[in-house]
Amino acid sequence: ADAPSRAELDRAFGAPDIERREGAGVALTYRLESCALLLLMTADARNEMRLAEAHASARRAGEAAPSLAQCAAEASQRRS
Repeated sequence: ADAPSRAELDRAFGAPDIERREGAGVALTYRLESCALLLLMTADARNEMRLAEAHASARRAGEAAPSLAQCAAEASQRRS
């Protein structure tokens, strides 16, 4: 199965707080209440940006990083 496209991620999470070009790819950062979600996109064979990696980190120093699933759930809730 194909990884999610940029359009699918925008529908799920809304616009990122930070968008940065990284060579041929794009890094998207979503700043949430309890975590930051970093999504790394790369172009597929049709030159469409697709999710390549996802990382969750704590928003505050000293806090444990939430799981990727917890952070993604929080990101999807901010759309509602």
